[in-house]
Amino acid sequence: MNAGRTSSPSGNRTLSSAKAAKQDEFYTQLPDIANELKHYKDHLRGKVVLCNCASLEPEGYLESELAARLAAILWRLRRVSSYEAQVISVSLERMPDEIAATARYGEKVAGVPLEDALTLENMAMQTGVRMLPGGEALDKIMRYEAHLHRMHNQTLHELEAMQLRRRGGHSPLARLDITGAPQSA
Repeated sequence: MNAGRTSSPSGNRTLSSAKAAKQDEFYTQLPDIANELKHYKDHLRGKVVLCNCASLEPEGYLESELAARLAAILWRLRRVSSYEAQVISVSLERMPDEIAATARYGEKVAGVPLEDALTLENMAMQTGVRMLPGGEALDKIMRYEAHLHRMHNQTLHELEAMQLRRRGGHSPLARLDITGAPQSA
């Protein structure tokens, strides 16, 4: 098939007709998005809405798909941060009840007066402990974030290589990314 030819195989009739009619999600026009967003002003107040991937300069369907995938991965990464903040917030909200229960237990079992257990030092220490999610939540966050980071790097590298080939350059056959703290000799 010629690269400049625009006719589509029979299997792509629906996609081609959607493209021609501009009714498919991949071909939504920016004014349509802006018009739709006005109905969500209250929900989006203070938020950043990213609508296009123009900074990646995609050309063609596959590059546009990779750019859209990058945008989705970045959105998912932001969700991880929101989830982590919510886990921390819930932990901090539970702190007064947990500290009070621990102090009452210490008073009954060890005879430690409530005033000695409920000090500012103890409160500050407990707050600090809760600023990082614990156990299973931290593992889940770290695994998901690492997975998304790998997906982001892989997709970005593929898009960059595809664009380089399109522009007449030669993309490397292999790419090595090394992350982590350097080891001292």
